Amino acid sequence: MAKKIAIVGAGVGGLATAARLSSRGHQVEVYEKLPECGGRAHIIEDRGFKFDTGPSFVLMPDFFEELFSSCGKNLSDYLDLQALDTSYKIFYGDGTTLSVYRDSEHTKEELERIEQGSAKAYDAFLKDTAQVYRDVKPLLYKCFTKKSIINPAYWRLLLTLRPQESYWKKSKNFFKTDKLNYAFTFEAMFIGVSPFEAPGFYSIITYADHVQKIYHPVGGMYKIPRAIEKLAREYGTIFQYGTPVQSIAPHNGTITLATSQGMASADAVVVNADYAYAQGDLLKRTVPQFSYSCSVYLIYLGLKQKLKGLEHHNLFLAGDVRENLKQIFTYKQLPDDFSFYIHIPTATDQSLAPAGKEIVYILVPVPNMHNNNWSFAESEDRIRNAVFNRIRKDTGIDVLPLAEVEHRFFPQDFTTRYNVPYGATFGLSHSLFQSAFFRPSNRDAAIKNLYYVGASTQPGGGLPPVIASSRIVSDLIAHKT
Repeated sequence: MAKKIAIVGAGVGGLATAARLSSRGHQVEVYEKLPECGGRAHIIEDRGFKFDTGPSFVLMPDFFEELFSSCGKNLSDYLDLQALDTSYKIFYGDGTTLSVYRDSEHTKEELERIEQGSAKAYDAFLKDTAQVYRDVKPLLYKCFTKKSIINPAYWRLLLTLRPQESYWKKSKNFFKTDKLNYAFTFEAMFIGVSPFEAPGFYSIITYADHVQKIYHPVGGMYKIPRAIEKLAREYGTIFQYGTPVQSIAPHNGTITLATSQGMASADAVVVNADYAYAQGDLLKRTVPQFSYSCSVYLIYLGLKQKLKGLEHHNLFLAGDVRENLKQIFTYKQLPDDFSFYIHIPTATDQSLAPAGKEIVYILVPVPNMHNNNWSFAESEDRIRNAVFNRIRKDTGIDVLPLAEVEHRFFPQDFTTRYNVPYGATFGLSHSLFQSAFFRPSNRDAAIKNLYYVGASTQPGGGLPPVIASSRIVSDLIAHKT
């Protein structure tokens, strides 16, 4: 039986849920406060430069394929995903570098330059994480409660996945040098947590980038939300842009939404807004004492010429990475030395900038604004100087004089634009007790037919898990109809 379903938020999770449900014949309406789709996966266009503002790479393309095939469509008809020959380049604090390639044999040569015998360790690491991936992937499509942990079906996994073992410790089982251990755990920072705190089963991210490889959607990352929006529209989803939702409440067997355009009601509601924001601002509840991810400072530059010595993806690590992470995540203070990431999509896709010109996207992890003890306004110049001096030192490139266009995005902007509490870019932290069984469920415990999708709910952050959460919610609703 077709139901009337309202979705709050047109981020990737909300879009994917809308596509799934509308393809099943439900009447779906999406309410979004911004004038267009994508949420944090957005775009800035300025003088021919197209800056993707959110996620910058595609991992686990099988999750994207599953979404489109579940709606009776082929992914390739909507997106052109191109595997990168050079996955990324790491710049260490001492001036050395490590490149990771699509060709694993080439990667092994790079590893051996840093640590003798690491090529063999690399094979063993991938074999181990392949098993973790096989164990974890089915769980990414399940909705858990805290009671699920007593289910005997999961006891074996508690033994094989060793959740008490950190991401860092898992890597240390195979590699001796800190350099390689950072190379195989830095992905934790892309879900907003320190590798010393993230559970080892998040090594599936490392497995994916080394085995399934890293992809770029031709035309830029914003092609992804646009493609899913198109898919949803083809099945009749209605989008109400520029229409923020102010509150959600049950009413006579339905759920009502107070929006800027008046009241609406639905048989079921799916919330794609940040989970903590939804609990406090939309449902008027007391928000639990969550742990939040870090924030980031973003710089977008449109350059008048191409760069040499940098790849599509580049990671610059602080001289003392452990101290850098401790200052961000433990002490909640601005680091003395910075790690940062540079995305240059025009290294692969010139359609994103005028001919002969370059896009440089710089992401600097910083503490979130929850009980922190630093002022961003007083610190921005120090961050910028440190970043641009480091680029000049390691590559010989003086970037700023080449800039024709510049945009910046600050930690507080995540709160004002995207309703993300404390500017915690990646939502709730992926610590052990906010993962799997302990992460907020996709189904509300108190209000029937109220569901959650997105980075702060199960299974977690990143585009593939968010897409998986859309399947969880769609299946939960389907079983109710």
